[in-house]
Amino acid sequence: MDYLGEISAHSKSLEKRRDELLDELKRLEENLKRGEIDEETYKKRRHEIERAIVEVMDRLAQMKFLMGQR
Repeated sequence: MDYLGEISAHSKSLEKRRDELLDELKRLEENLKRGEIDEETYKKRRHEIERAIVEVMDRLAQMKFLMGQR
């Protein structure tokens, strides 16, 4: 696979991970609303998920830059 092909494949993988994290965030909010988790657990897990989303988005931005997209 060529360099741009590898970057493109990695970008798709990162986009999938971003979508998984966003779904996880939605499920977490639903769990809180249903009373399945407490506020402290919710806040801690939400922070972890948000940090992971930021990391993925940063890597995606890097991949797009390397592919010449802005």
